[in-house]
Amino acid sequence: MNTEDKAALPKRILKVLIVVLVLGAVLLTLLATKILLPLRLLLAAIDLAAAAFLWLALRQATR
Repeated sequence: MNTEDKAALPKRILKVLIVVLVLGAVLLTLLATKILLPLRLLLAAIDLAAAAFLWLALRQATR
């Protein structure tokens, strides 16, 4: 593994984590019908906020 591969691995992990958080927020909102709607929306908003924070960190790390 060269240094470029080692540098790209954390970026790839962050991208995957961002996608998982966004998909989790959507699925939580749509499929978790036994949880009250305001709680579902709050949990989805927390997931989206975490994804936005990670995206911002990834963007600043690449500059």
